Amino acid sequence: MLSPEFAAGRDSALSTLNSALDYLESLQGSGIRPGLGRIRALLGHLRRPERAYRSIIVAGTNGKGSTSATIASILEESGYKTGLYTSPHLVDIRERWRIGGRDLDEELLEQSVEQLRAAAEAIGITPTYFEALTVVAFIAFSLAKCDVAVLEVGMGGRLDATNVVRPIAAVITPIGFDHMEYLGNTIPKIAAEKAGVIHRGAVVLTSNDDAVVLNILRRRAKKFDNRFIAVDGEHQTPLAGPFQRCNVALAVSTAEELRGVLPKITPESIERGVANTLWRGRLERMRVRDKTIWIDGCHNPHAIKAVIPFIRDRIETPRLLVFGIMGDKDIDAVTRDLFPLFDRVITTEPFPPRSADARALAGAARAMNIGATALRVPHEAFSAAMRAPEHAIFIGGSLYLAGAAIEFFDSLSE
Repeated sequence: MLSPEFAAGRDSALSTLNSALDYLESLQGSGIRPGLGRIRALLGHLRRPERAYRSIIVAGTNGKGSTSATIASILEESGYKTGLYTSPHLVDIRERWRIGGRDLDEELLEQSVEQLRAAAEAIGITPTYFEALTVVAFIAFSLAKCDVAVLEVGMGGRLDATNVVRPIAAVITPIGFDHMEYLGNTIPKIAAEKAGVIHRGAVVLTSNDDAVVLNILRRRAKKFDNRFIAVDGEHQTPLAGPFQRCNVALAVSTAEELRGVLPKITPESIERGVANTLWRGRLERMRVRDKTIWIDGCHNPHAIKAVIPFIRDRIETPRLLVFGIMGDKDIDAVTRDLFPLFDRVITTEPFPPRSADARALAGAARAMNIGATALRVPHEAFSAAMRAPEHAIFIGGSLYLAGAAIEFFDSLSE
């Protein structure tokens, strides 16, 4: 039986954590408001926690997360205390901030949110949700005395909340169409926004092979006399999918370029870091009962095209797709490429009301002569998939759906 003192302490800690999470959740309705004025004001009041360590910033359309995770793993294996900031989270919000390869602990999260909240109240600013999460990252990494932080850009680059640092490296993964209402409706416009993370003093590395994109990035790097490296190649990785080999090659090249600034990086620590990289929800394979389940957060045409060869060549038939996607994505392009790879589709809504309508998605599948069922609640869709005759199940279309799937199937595996 718990002592009254222990129980009271536990309840108090839980209350404090819930208060911190409630505050962050209250900002969800603040929307997307591009601009750096608010976050700069907050960080100025907090005495610039983002300057307490070196930073590496990772922008692009797809592959940012796995590239960031690989860089962070290499730095950890090299002996550097490393903070990793990514988005979105799949199951637990603490996944967004990792220190030393572990999710941010509750006490440090509480301290960081409290500092953020006090600063926001003191200067009369209400940050957006993503701005708040970014400031929490800067505070937490400072309090933890990190040596270096790896920061995944949320959207775009030039006006993204992460783009208040002066990084030692600006890493840019492949660029495609996404968030066009904010970034522009052409590749040159989107590339120019992504190039905004390039600042004086940063080595610039990219895995883009589009000549137009490369020219835009190269011009921005030249403006600051920065070293520019176009990474062309692959590197072995435990992460599934041929495209991951390109992401890892970019991460490895970044680590190699930074050895002059971070001298503890060695060829051996690079290989250990690559081998030990974990990145859930990206072509993640699970075996549950008699089903082989693949979970991937593919959510735009570029990401879909990257996973199609893997689905076609590596996943047995007959295949069942569980699919849900946000309503602001290029749904026609995604479904046109993805649905024909499957014998049957179950559609769902991972994040209402922003999700595309499950019934409309099922209708699109039927128009392609593919059997389809609409189940709006993701857990109902997963349960139906487990009862289905198909043994190969692919779950994709949204990172929110990937997170829900991981939570569901992890509970079945326990």
